[in-house]
Amino acid sequence: MTKNSRIVLYQPKVDYWPYYPCYWAPLSLLSIAAPLVNKGYNVEIIDGNVNGSESLIQDTLSDPEGILFVGISTMIGGNQIERGISFGRSIKEVNASIPVIVGGPAGTIIPERLLECEAFDAIVRGQGEIPISIIADAITTGKDLSGIPGVVTRQCKNVPIPLLVDKNTFPPYPWEIIDVPSYLRNDPYTGDRTLNHVSSQGCPYRCGYCSEAFTCQSKWSAYLAERTFAEVADLVEKYNLTGIKFYDSNFFASTSRVKKFAMMIIESGLHVKWSASAHPKDIIRIADDMSMLKKSGLSRLLIGAESGYQPVLDYVEKGTTVEDNLTVARICAENEIPAAFTFIVGFPGIEGDINPTLKNVIEMKEISPEFDVKIHFYYPFPGSKLFDRAVEHGYQEPKSLLEFSGNDYYLIQTPWLDRHLEEKVRSFGDFYCDFLYPPQWFTDLLSQKPLSALSYKALRQIARLRVKFHYYHFPFEKGWFQYVTKHNSFERGDYHERYNDADAKGVCN
Repeated sequence: MTKNSRIVLYQPKVDYWPYYPCYWAPLSLLSIAAPLVNKGYNVEIIDGNVNGSESLIQDTLSDPEGILFVGISTMIGGNQIERGISFGRSIKEVNASIPVIVGGPAGTIIPERLLECEAFDAIVRGQGEIPISIIADAITTGKDLSGIPGVVTRQCKNVPIPLLVDKNTFPPYPWEIIDVPSYLRNDPYTGDRTLNHVSSQGCPYRCGYCSEAFTCQSKWSAYLAERTFAEVADLVEKYNLTGIKFYDSNFFASTSRVKKFAMMIIESGLHVKWSASAHPKDIIRIADDMSMLKKSGLSRLLIGAESGYQPVLDYVEKGTTVEDNLTVARICAENEIPAAFTFIVGFPGIEGDINPTLKNVIEMKEISPEFDVKIHFYYPFPGSKLFDRAVEHGYQEPKSLLEFSGNDYYLIQTPWLDRHLEEKVRSFGDFYCDFLYPPQWFTDLLSQKPLSALSYKALRQIARLRVKFHYYHFPFEKGWFQYVTKHNSFERGDYHERYNDADAKGVCN
C-alpha cells in the first residue's frame, strides 16, 4: 500500500423532506467501508444528511493530498445524483487524477446514464463490498478498472449485475469511523437512544413495482441469527442503546431466523426494543410466535400491504389477498404490536383502485386506531417489471441525469393520474383516517376537555361524510385540531421523527 491510502466516501443529502427523514447512519457507506478498513485503508465518510457536511466537503477539496479515490453512493430521486455530480466535478477540479467511483441503487439501475457525467470514472452495480476492495487495490497498483465484476467503465459498459453474495462473508460495519452518538434518535416506539441497522439484503418476492426485485434479482441474503444478535448486543453495550430499527427490505423473509434471533434476546436478558419490515405472508406464517417476538422487544412492524384492490395485488404479483391485509392487522392488534401499513395507488393500466384501497385502510383502522398508514403514488423505477407497462401508458423516462435526480416519488409522477388526486389521498392518509380513528393520546386529551370532546363528536360525523364522498375542500377540522392539540397533525411513528426529533437536531431541513 502506498501513501495514497486515503479513501473518501460521500453520501449526498436526500431531499424528501417532510415525507421521509434522512438522518440515520449511512449503512451503505459503512458496509463498503468495512473491507477497506480491514485492509488498512484510511476511510473517511461524508454524510450530506447531517449538519457539518458542507464544511467536511470544503476540507476535502482544500486538502485532496493522498486521496486514493472518491466513492459516491446515490439513488434515483431526492437530488442525490445532482449533488453527487457537483462533488465529483469539484474533486476533478482540484485534482483530475483522483478517480471518482459511483455506486448505490442508481449505480445498479442506470450505470450507463451515470457515465454521461464526465467526472465519474466507474460505476459499481450490485453489492459494492467485493468490487470496492478490488478497485482500491487496482488503483493502488495502477491497474485498469475494466474487467472487475460488477464495475462499469467507458471501456467496459455491458456489465451484468453480479449474483448476490452471502452477507455473512462481509466484515462488520466499522462504526468507529463515524460519530455514532450523533445518529441516535428518540423513537416513540423503540426508545430515546435508537440506532438503525441492516442485517440482510434483497427480498425473495417478485413485486412488479419494486426496483429491488431487479437489483437483487429476487434473491435474499442475511446475517445468521447468531451474528445479528451479536452485532445488536455489541451496539447496545457500546452506545447504551434502547432501540434498534432494522431497515432491511424484508427482515422476516426467514421466519426461523427471526424466531432464533428473538429467542436469543430473551435468553440473554438483553434489554432492547426493535422494529422491522415484513411481507404480509411472512407475518401470517409467524403469527403463532408473535407473543414471543413481542417479549423479545418487537415494538413496531412496517408492512407492505400495497393495495386494498385485489386486481392490483394480482397485477403486481404481490402474492397476497386483501383479506391477508386484514388478517395481518388482526394479528398485530391481538398481540398489541403497533404497525404501519404502506399502500401504493395509481398503477399503469389499472383504474378504480384508489377508493377500494381507502376502504381497506378504514377496515384496518377499525381493527386498531393505533395503526399508522402511509399511501404512496406509483413511481416507475427503471428495471422493475412494471416499467415497460408504464412507458406504454405514456410515462416518459427521464432524458437527463438531472431529471433522474429531481424525481420525487412522494408526488404524482405519471401522466395517467390527475394532480387533484394528491389532495384527496394526502388529506385522507395524513389526517382524516386518523381523525376518524384517533390514537390513544388524542382520546386521552379529549377526556380532559369536555367541550372539545363534544365538538369532536360533531366534527367526526362531518369527517365521516368527507371520507364517504371523498370531499376534502375547506378542511376546517384541521384548524380545530390544531387549536385543541397545539399540533399540526397526529403524532405517530415517523411523524414524530420528521417534525420533532429532526427539527430539534437541525437536520433534513
